[in-house]
Amino acid sequence: MLTELEKINLLPEEQRNTLLVMMALRPDDLVEQPEVNKWYTYYPENCICSNKVPYKGTMKIGTENKLLILFCGGGVAADAYSAARPDKINQRDVKETFYLPDTDVIGYFFGRSGLANQKIEENPYKNWSVVVIPYASGDFHCGTNDFYYNDEEVGEGVCHHLGYLNFCAMIEKIQEFVPNPEEVIISGFSAGGFGAALLTNDIISKFPKCEDFYCLIDSSSLEYDGWTKTAVNQWKAPESISEVMMSNNLMVDAILDANSKQGKKLKLAFTCTYRDALLVEAQSYLDFRVKKSDKVTGDRLQQVLRNTYEVLHKAIPNMSFYFYDMASNELEGTGLTDHTIIGVETVFNMSYEGIRMIDWIANTQKGTNQNVGVELLYKEN
Repeated sequence: MLTELEKINLLPEEQRNTLLVMMALRPDDLVEQPEVNKWYTYYPENCICSNKVPYKGTMKIGTENKLLILFCGGGVAADAYSAARPDKINQRDVKETFYLPDTDVIGYFFGRSGLANQKIEENPYKNWSVVVIPYASGDFHCGTNDFYYNDEEVGEGVCHHLGYLNFCAMIEKIQEFVPNPEEVIISGFSAGGFGAALLTNDIISKFPKCEDFYCLIDSSSLEYDGWTKTAVNQWKAPESISEVMMSNNLMVDAILDANSKQGKKLKLAFTCTYRDALLVEAQSYLDFRVKKSDKVTGDRLQQVLRNTYEVLHKAIPNMSFYFYDMASNELEGTGLTDHTIIGVETVFNMSYEGIRMIDWIANTQKGTNQNVGVELLYKEN
């Protein structure tokens, strides 16, 4: 098995040089008595990624007794076909891929530029303790299974869907330093948003003295009739997680369940661009087993988000939503929009209808109910 540096050295020169600069800035390994507001890398014992590479995450101890939990994204393996096709740091062909298989390189840095960024003066969470839970299991952070596949093109292999075990190890470690936080934010982007929703009850149970939780989900809603089958048979998610999957949208199911069990101690918020390009591709695969990005699949994702809003808003009127239409240059002319925001610096300067994303997050985290951009869900394209 190649090391991180050996994988980087296989890349084209420009990409190789960029990653080598990044590697030189990776956080030190976690120590018994960490310095305040310094980032550390943590390797949980006996925790592995989907490809058996040792798993790692990052954390910092803040000056306030408050905790930000950030679940990272990186695709999903919803069936045997997708489980057999992970992405790779040294990918050279254009073969269809579905998820990040390990935390090599990206595990040191992913998710730390947004809400976890202590260098942004206006960041209301800059002095909080943070645990970043990278994603390298294809299972929305909730698997406990070594899944064996035999693919006609790829051949035999195994995908270690062990996201739940990795999550537990990261939370147990941050609890050593922040055992009784006054406030906890449970957040996630893309696949990490699904994980945040599915694991909210778990996290709340681990901090019994805390009465102030906020679940923030970023760009995480997909409809698929096979979610329960995948969670039970392929990922082997704990029953406490899989049993709440009652509909074709597991994120919606998880939020409804968390709200019913946690009551007033839990505030809820959801954000997404209204025609999210990567969610469009993912939904297309779940619907047709083909990744497509066009008007039809864009309309389909917009309908999914409309369904998400209507179900959750009706059941939980005080849940907040922020939909927006940001599209980077590479999406110009496609009719599609960007994917995720809370893990990058854009969260501090993006606004829609005159309301900045970071202000919406801060306000809703403090209990103000605020909906932004809902009309986009009903816009003709």
